[in-house]
Amino acid sequence: MLRRLLLSFLLLGTLTCPASAAPDIGSVRIDSTPVRTWQELVKKSELIVVSWVDTASQSAATGRTVSGGKLFNYVQTVQVKQAVKGSAPRLIKLVSTGVEPLPDARSPLNLTYPGPLAEGSYVLFLHRVAGDGLYSTTGIWQGVYPLQQGKTIALEGTGFPELNQLTVEEITRRIKSVSP
Repeated sequence: MLRRLLLSFLLLGTLTCPASAAPDIGSVRIDSTPVRTWQELVKKSELIVVSWVDTASQSAATGRTVSGGKLFNYVQTVQVKQAVKGSAPRLIKLVSTGVEPLPDARSPLNLTYPGPLAEGSYVLFLHRVAGDGLYSTTGIWQGVYPLQQGKTIALEGTGFPELNQLTVEEITRRIKSVSP
């Protein structure tokens, strides 16, 4: 009898105390809409951060497929070193969509479904993925500027040349000229 009573209280406790509302990573949809100008990139981004990106820590199938394979969402931890625009916490969760199996490097699928970023230093232009506490890069690759030897690299074919080869101080001034 005591066992049944304890089991009832245990079950009642789990029904009345739901687990934390962790987002369903597999159901997240990334906005891949490109922007036309670097100024629009700045305006459309809720956060712009100088950061260190860790390797992907989580992945989940989306249930969607493309001609090259199945789509997966990946989550990476972004360590914010400096917020250039917006108020950023020290750690951000970055979500991206990729294809498995990994397509050939020349595949156009990589432009829309890049998968996780390589570990390293970046200036990232980010927007919140609605309602779940995750962020994604604005304009997919348009919002990604790796830092090498203290200067930004605008990715060929997607990055804006006006944001290429800038120090953190220079890109900060350029961004603040568009966004107070």
